[in-house]
Amino acid sequence: MKRILLFIFMLISTRTVIAQTEADGNLGALPTLGGLIFYSGVDSVDGVKKDDLYNRAKSHLSTVFPNFKDVVKLDDKDLGKLVVRGMFTTTPKGNGIIVSYIEFIATTTIMVKDGRYRFEISDFVHPVNSYLSYQGLEQIMFNKKTTEKRSPLINDVMQEYISGIKKALSTTPQNW
Repeated sequence: MKRILLFIFMLISTRTVIAQTEADGNLGALPTLGGLIFYSGVDSVDGVKKDDLYNRAKSHLSTVFPNFKDVVKLDDKDLGKLVVRGMFTTTPKGNGIIVSYIEFIATTTIMVKDGRYRFEISDFVHPVNSYLSYQGLEQIMFNKKTTEKRSPLINDVMQEYISGIKKALSTTPQNW
């Protein structure tokens, strides 16, 4: 009996490792770190103080996520760190009768210091069963055909989001 249980456990473990390896190679245009989707960047903004960068980041994220208070996981001005976990949706594709899009949730971390900032976007999940459970976005990218369809759509949304972060943090707010 012990041998049978040991065999089943080894079989499940091997299958999990194989599935993770396949997911690593099938993420297409999406950047990865350790086999998981991961976007990051560091930029400098000469002459801008930490508090100003922090306020710009917070202002921008509050416009991106209308339910800002619900998505904030960390809001520490002294530390210069904002963490939000929000929903993203790809541009709907279809002919009006059947429309397809991808919804996913990701965590954005913005860290600021005098004259520079860093952003990281990670922990991508795909909501399943009306938010009752989640599945790693990497797991729904299980084959080449699916990846060819989904990764450019997800990447487009993330590139637009990152452009918004960079623009908000690097431009001086208009005084009126």
